Amino acid sequence: MRQVTVTQQLVVGDHVVSHLDMAGHFTGTFLGRQGHGETVHVIATDIVKVTNGRITDNWHLEDNLTLLKQMGVYR
Repeated sequence: MRQVTVTQQLVVGDHVVSHLDMAGHFTGTFLGRQGHGETVHVIATDIVKVTNGRITDNWHLEDNLTLLKQMGVYR
């Protein structure tokens, strides 16, 4: 993605939850489909656990169905 914006971030104990807004253009290839600069916009959520100042666990949830639809790969 070309641009990633953290729209909301929460710190709860030893966990950090971030809601991300990602935007860019599909210019590569995916499953044999060549991108032609289509605008893509996706949201995601990351939950990380921090122990002794280091990230020890990471859970990443992303709206891939919306991304595939914007890329023209899934209808």
